[in-house]
Amino acid sequence: MVKDLSQSKWHGVPRQEIPWFPTVNAEACIGCELCFVTCGREVYEIEQQADGRHVKAVAERPYNCMVGCSTCSMVCPTQAISFPGRDVVWEIEKRYKIFGTVRKEAAAKRGKDASEPAPAEPTAVTRLPVKIAGLFGEKRFLVKLEEFIAERPCDVEELQLTVPTLKGLYQGAPAYMTFRLTSTEQADVTGMVEELKALVAANDLVWVDEQGKL
Repeated sequence: MVKDLSQSKWHGVPRQEIPWFPTVNAEACIGCELCFVTCGREVYEIEQQADGRHVKAVAERPYNCMVGCSTCSMVCPTQAISFPGRDVVWEIEKRYKIFGTVRKEAAAKRGKDASEPAPAEPTAVTRLPVKIAGLFGEKRFLVKLEEFIAERPCDVEELQLTVPTLKGLYQGAPAYMTFRLTSTEQADVTGMVEELKALVAANDLVWVDEQGKL
C-alpha cells in the first residue's frame, strides 16, 4: 500500500507548509522510470501518454519527498526534474527555529542507540589451514612442531608432507607441508599464528597462506 506522508511533520513543522518537492518537465522526461525506482518515499508514478506509446514520470505525492533530498534530480539523465533552491529549506529552519526540536530528537536517538545490544563478537577461528614450503631434509621440523603444540592449547590435524621423491627430500628438493592448526579448547587460534610463523622462519622455511600466496 502506498503511503501518504503529506500530513506528517518535519522536525515539528507540518510537511505541507514546506514547499520542497520535485517538478517534472514533461517535455524533457523520456520515461526511463529511474526516478520511480530510485525514490524510496513513493513520490512518483509513471503515467501512460495519450499516444499510447510513451510514458512520463509524475510527482503524484509531492509531499512524500524528504525535505532537502534531490537524489532523483541527480540521477535523471535528461535533467527533467528540478527542485526549489536550498534557501527554501534554510528559511524554514530559521522561521520555525527547528534546532531545539532537532537536539531533542538527537538526544532520543543517542539514548536508543545506547540501549541497543552490542554487536555480537566475531566468531572464533578454531581451525586454521597452514601451508609451509621449503627444504625440510634433516631439519627435524616435525619434532619442533610437536614441541610447539605441547606448550599451547592446540593440536595439528591432517598433516601431509608432499615431496617429489623421498630421496629428493634428503638431497635438497623443496617440499610442501600442510596441516590444520586446531584449538583443543574451542578457542581462537589466530593469536598463535605469529609464533608459528616465527618457528617456520627460524627453520628457513616459507609460510604460505591459505590463499596460496607467499
